[in-house]
Amino acid sequence: MKRLKDVDSAELALTLKNAIWAFPYLAVMGLIWGYLAGGSPGAVAGLAVAFLASAAIGPLTSILTGALGGGAINVFFGLGRRTIGIREQMGGDLNVARYHKLSNQFDDALLKIEEILAKDPDFPEALYLKAQILWEGFEDRQAAKACLLRIFKVVPDRKAMFHRWALSFYRDLSIQSREEFINS
Repeated sequence: MKRLKDVDSAELALTLKNAIWAFPYLAVMGLIWGYLAGGSPGAVAGLAVAFLASAAIGPLTSILTGALGGGAINVFFGLGRRTIGIREQMGGDLNVARYHKLSNQFDDALLKIEEILAKDPDFPEALYLKAQILWEGFEDRQAAKACLLRIFKVVPDRKAMFHRWALSFYRDLSIQSREEFINS
Protein backbone atom coordinates (compact mmCIF):
# COMPACT_ATOMS: atom_id res chain seq x y z
CA MET A 1 0.00 0.00 0.00
CA LYS A 2 1.35 3.40 -0.95
CA ARG A 3 1.84 5.99 1.77
CA LEU A 4 0.15 9.34 1.43
CA LYS A 5 2.44 12.23 0.65
CA ASP A 6 3.18 14.68 3.40
CA VAL A 7 0.04 16.80 3.72
CA ASP A 8 2.10 19.87 4.58
CA SER A 9 4.24 19.70 1.42
CA ALA A 10 2.24 22.43 -0.36
CA GLU A 11 2.65 24.78 2.59
CA LEU A 12 6.37 24.01 2.81
CA ALA A 13 6.79 24.63 -0.91
CA LEU A 14 5.01 27.99 -0.59
CA THR A 15 7.23 28.97 2.35
CA LEU A 16 10.36 28.06 0.37
CA LYS A 17 9.09 29.97 -2.66
CA ASN A 18 8.51 33.07 -0.54
CA ALA A 19 12.02 32.85 0.91
CA ILE A 20 13.63 32.37 -2.50
CA TRP A 21 11.57 35.18 -4.01
CA ALA A 22 12.65 37.64 -1.29
CA PHE A 23 16.37 36.74 -1.34
CA PRO A 24 17.50 38.58 -4.54
CA TYR A 25 15.95 41.87 -3.42
CA LEU A 26 17.40 41.55 0.06
CA ALA A 27 20.77 40.47 -1.36
CA VAL A 28 21.02 43.59 -3.53
CA MET A 29 20.12 45.80 -0.58
CA GLY A 30 22.56 43.87 1.66
CA LEU A 31 25.39 44.16 -0.84
CA ILE A 32 24.89 47.90 -1.25
CA TRP A 33 24.50 48.50 2.48
CA GLY A 34 27.43 46.24 3.36
CA TYR A 35 29.73 47.70 0.71
CA LEU A 36 28.95 51.23 1.81
CA ALA A 37 29.41 50.32 5.48
CA GLY A 38 32.64 48.37 5.23
CA GLY A 39 33.79 47.49 1.74
CA SER A 40 34.11 43.88 0.59
CA PRO A 41 33.86 42.28 4.08
CA GLY A 42 30.75 44.37 4.69
CA ALA A 43 29.25 43.16 1.42
CA VAL A 44 29.71 39.51 2.50
CA ALA A 45 28.11 40.37 5.85
CA GLY A 46 25.27 42.06 3.94
CA LEU A 47 24.71 38.86 1.93
CA ALA A 48 24.63 36.82 5.14
CA VAL A 49 22.06 39.18 6.65
CA ALA A 50 20.02 39.00 3.43
CA PHE A 51 20.08 35.18 3.58
CA LEU A 52 18.93 35.14 7.21
CA ALA A 53 16.25 37.76 6.53
CA SER A 54 14.86 35.81 3.56
CA ALA A 55 14.84 32.63 5.68
CA ALA A 56 12.71 34.50 8.23
CA ILE A 57 10.49 36.17 5.62
CA GLY A 58 9.42 32.85 4.04
CA PRO A 59 7.55 31.47 7.08
CA LEU A 60 6.31 34.91 8.14
CA THR A 61 4.69 35.59 4.76
CA SER A 62 3.07 32.13 4.79
CA ILE A 63 1.62 32.77 8.23
CA LEU A 64 0.49 36.27 7.29
CA THR A 65 -1.15 35.24 4.02
CA GLY A 66 -2.88 32.33 5.79
CA ALA A 67 -4.29 34.68 8.43
CA LEU A 68 -5.32 37.29 5.87
CA GLY A 69 -6.84 34.64 3.64
CA GLY A 70 -8.86 33.20 6.50
CA GLY A 71 -10.03 36.67 7.47
CA ALA A 72 -11.00 37.46 3.89
CA ILE A 73 -13.06 34.28 3.70
CA ASN A 74 -14.94 35.33 6.82
CA VAL A 75 -15.58 38.78 5.33
CA PHE A 76 -16.79 37.50 1.97
CA PHE A 77 -18.65 34.38 3.10
CA GLY A 78 -19.99 35.42 6.48
CA LEU A 79 -18.55 35.70 9.92
CA GLY A 80 -18.56 32.83 12.35
CA ARG A 81 -18.32 29.16 11.75
CA ARG A 82 -20.96 27.23 9.95
CA THR A 83 -22.01 24.13 11.79
CA ILE A 84 -21.91 21.11 9.55
CA GLY A 85 -23.72 17.90 10.25
CA ILE A 86 -22.12 14.58 11.01
CA ARG A 87 -23.01 13.24 7.55
CA GLU A 88 -21.21 16.13 5.85
CA GLN A 89 -18.20 15.49 8.09
CA MET A 90 -18.14 11.84 7.00
CA GLY A 91 -18.20 12.68 3.29
CA GLY A 92 -14.46 12.10 2.98
CA ASP A 93 -14.68 8.73 4.73
CA LEU A 94 -17.51 7.76 2.39
CA ASN A 95 -15.31 8.65 -0.60
CA VAL A 96 -12.53 6.47 0.82
CA ALA A 97 -14.96 3.55 1.07
CA ARG A 98 -16.10 4.17 -2.53
CA TYR A 99 -12.48 4.21 -3.70
CA HIS A 100 -11.78 0.90 -1.96
CA LYS A 101 -14.91 -0.60 -3.53
CA LEU A 102 -13.95 0.60 -7.00
CA SER A 103 -10.44 -0.81 -6.46
CA ASN A 104 -11.95 -4.19 -5.50
CA GLN A 105 -10.55 -3.84 -1.98
CA PHE A 106 -13.81 -4.96 -0.45
CA ASP A 107 -12.39 -5.76 3.00
CA ASP A 108 -11.04 -2.22 3.37
CA ALA A 109 -14.26 -0.75 1.98
CA LEU A 110 -16.37 -2.72 4.44
CA LEU A 111 -14.18 -1.67 7.37
CA LYS A 112 -14.53 1.99 6.42
CA ILE A 113 -18.30 1.67 5.98
CA GLU A 114 -18.58 0.01 9.39
CA GLU A 115 -16.70 2.98 10.92
CA ILE A 116 -19.15 5.36 9.30
CA LEU A 117 -22.21 3.40 10.37
CA ALA A 118 -20.88 3.17 13.93
CA LYS A 119 -21.14 6.97 14.05
CA ASP A 120 -24.48 7.18 12.21
CA PRO A 121 -26.31 3.85 11.82
CA ASP A 122 -29.15 5.46 9.85
CA PHE A 123 -26.99 7.03 7.10
CA PRO A 124 -28.82 5.91 3.92
CA GLU A 125 -25.92 6.58 1.55
CA ALA A 126 -23.57 4.48 3.68
CA LEU A 127 -26.16 1.70 3.98
CA TYR A 128 -26.59 1.66 0.21
CA LEU A 129 -22.84 1.51 -0.36
CA LYS A 130 -22.55 -1.26 2.23
CA ALA A 131 -25.19 -3.26 0.37
CA GLN A 132 -23.21 -2.86 -2.85
CA ILE A 133 -19.98 -3.93 -1.12
CA LEU A 134 -21.61 -6.95 0.51
CA TRP A 135 -23.04 -8.11 -2.78
CA GLU A 136 -20.22 -7.30 -5.22
CA GLY A 137 -17.37 -8.24 -2.91
CA PHE A 138 -18.74 -11.06 -0.80
CA GLU A 139 -21.83 -12.29 -2.70
CA ASP A 140 -23.80 -11.97 0.53
CA ARG A 141 -27.27 -11.44 -0.87
CA GLN A 142 -29.08 -11.65 2.48
CA ALA A 143 -26.83 -9.11 4.23
CA ALA A 144 -27.11 -6.75 1.25
CA LYS A 145 -30.90 -7.05 1.33
CA ALA A 146 -30.87 -6.36 5.08
CA CYS A 147 -29.05 -3.08 4.43
CA LEU A 148 -31.59 -2.15 1.77
CA LEU A 149 -34.49 -2.98 4.09
CA ARG A 150 -32.90 -0.70 6.68
CA ILE A 151 -32.92 2.11 4.08
CA PHE A 152 -36.67 1.58 3.57
CA LYS A 153 -37.17 2.13 7.32
CA VAL A 154 -34.84 5.13 7.49
CA VAL A 155 -36.19 6.78 4.33
CA PRO A 156 -39.91 5.87 4.17
CA ASP A 157 -40.72 8.42 1.43
CA ARG A 158 -41.10 6.36 -1.74
CA LYS A 159 -40.13 9.37 -3.88
CA ALA A 160 -36.83 9.94 -2.06
CA MET A 161 -33.72 9.11 -4.05
CA PHE A 162 -32.20 6.50 -1.74
CA HIS A 163 -35.55 4.77 -1.25
CA ARG A 164 -35.94 4.45 -5.02
CA TRP A 165 -32.33 3.28 -5.47
CA ALA A 166 -32.66 0.76 -2.67
CA LEU A 167 -35.91 -0.57 -4.12
CA SER A 168 -34.33 -0.99 -7.55
CA PHE A 169 -31.26 -2.69 -6.11
CA TYR A 170 -33.45 -4.94 -3.93
CA ARG A 171 -35.40 -6.05 -7.00
CA ASP A 172 -32.16 -6.70 -8.89
CA LEU A 173 -30.84 -8.81 -6.03
CA SER A 174 -34.05 -10.80 -5.97
CA ILE A 175 -33.90 -11.79 -9.62
CA GLN A 176 -30.24 -11.78 -10.68
CA SER A 177 -27.14 -13.75 -9.96
CA ARG A 178 -23.95 -11.85 -9.14
CA GLU A 179 -22.47 -12.28 -12.65
CA GLU A 180 -25.66 -11.05 -14.31
CA PHE A 181 -25.71 -8.06 -11.94
CA ILE A 182 -22.10 -7.03 -12.66
CA ASN A 183 -22.49 -7.48 -16.43
CA SER A 184 -25.70 -5.44 -16.57
